[in-house]
Amino acid sequence: MATELLGRDLAARYRVTDGRHEDVDVGTHGREVHGEHLEDADLVAGIDNAVQAVIHRIKTLKGELAALGHPEYGSRHHELIGEPNSEHNRNLVKLYILQALAHEPRIEKIGKALVRVDRTRAPDRVEILLELRFIGGEVPANLVIPFSFEGST
Repeated sequence: MATELLGRDLAARYRVTDGRHEDVDVGTHGREVHGEHLEDADLVAGIDNAVQAVIHRIKTLKGELAALGHPEYGSRHHELIGEPNSEHNRNLVKLYILQALAHEPRIEKIGKALVRVDRTRAPDRVEILLELRFIGGEVPANLVIPFSFEGST
């Protein structure tokens, strides 16, 4: 049931494995056919696909896919690159993320949306902390998505 509601897609594999969802590539697995090594794309479905879809939506600049017929897809928080890491701009990051998530039909409920800063570690970076419940999901999914006002994320 969850696969029908939440869909299926090619699997994204993130090279940064600490939950920050950076540096993405298509997930693959190898197999041997008649002595030849082949790589097949991995698929993701259900809750895992919904999580991946949310990450992609947030990481995409709003309007970037307009030419493909998806003008509302993506988030505006990227417009804040180059701005100071102020409370006002962190609030705008949160607003833009929530606006982007409002267009995601797989989300049943947003339990938490926080923008956290640690000025001693990385003064221009924030972490977007999300707790999302997806349609048909029993347990909320927790995501941590980085953003840099400098633009390196």
